[in-house]
Amino acid sequence: MKIAIIGAGLSGLILAQWLAGEHDVTVFEKARGPGGRMSTRRATPYAFDHGAQYFTAATAEFQDFISPHQETGLVTKWNTPIETVGGARLSDKAKYIATPGMNALCKHLAETLDLRVACQIAALEKVDEQWGLITKDGAREGPFDWVISSAPSVQTAMLFPANFSGQTALSTVEMVGCFSLMLGFEAPLDLNLKALKSGEAPIGWMAVNSDKPQRPDAFSVLIQSDNDWAEANLEAAPEFVIGALLEAASDLAKTDLSVAEHQVLHRWRYAAVSKSAGTPFLLDPALQLAACGDWCLGGKVEAAFLSASALAKQFVSRSGS
Repeated sequence: MKIAIIGAGLSGLILAQWLAGEHDVTVFEKARGPGGRMSTRRATPYAFDHGAQYFTAATAEFQDFISPHQETGLVTKWNTPIETVGGARLSDKAKYIATPGMNALCKHLAETLDLRVACQIAALEKVDEQWGLITKDGAREGPFDWVISSAPSVQTAMLFPANFSGQTALSTVEMVGCFSLMLGFEAPLDLNLKALKSGEAPIGWMAVNSDKPQRPDAFSVLIQSDNDWAEANLEAAPEFVIGALLEAASDLAKTDLSVAEHQVLHRWRYAAVSKSAGTPFLLDPALQLAACGDWCLGGKVEAAFLSASALAKQFVSRSGS
């Protein structure tokens, strides 16, 4: 069968890895490379993990997945102490990162796949009993027997037809935004912290990104906003957002961070899950459409993996592979 997977974040790539051995699988990604929210932004001489900062591994299945990548050094434990302020809570589970950037794991998974980057899928169309994909530029791809979306729930709901059996579940999902402010400095700063999780808006997180293993030496700091604050300011002028984050982060760091020579803001419209679908995946055999992602199970990297893994097992079982 020919299968189209929309989205090259962890869930889309894990699913593609499972299915590519028995089916003709093509992955479509609107960004310039794989990673989704496990992305790394590079601006020589700096690099920033501007999406997911780290991940944990609570289940045996996910632990088994990352174990061989630990042996190769692609994944490593991150042992930097993380401070908390403002009532923020921090899991005591072991924390992991990919090296030399958070997107390294997704890039590795994509190496053997048919991945089309910079290709945003804008619409689906029925072609006899199959699906055609229409890109943002008006090009047509396919036809495919199945289309599986690993995009955020809101984007999946808009892309799939109204009679998709998972539309009700999609409508219950709530995702919230986040701003990531990337700061690069000509010389290292003597900060009073390496990583901090905050419960006081507008800051949700800040860390010395260059302190992470195998990152470039050029001193860099990554600041992420509180999700609720981001939701209230998603359409605010970038200058306002940068100013608010710099002021609050400078207070926490007890250092003026506005002196950064490199200052770039990224807006994640769908950064975290405040209410999940409550099911590992959505599957409509009649329409031959399906969806998966971290939003199915409550967010986070491990949830993305478990959602894709569950759908892959169900899909393989149904197809008799």
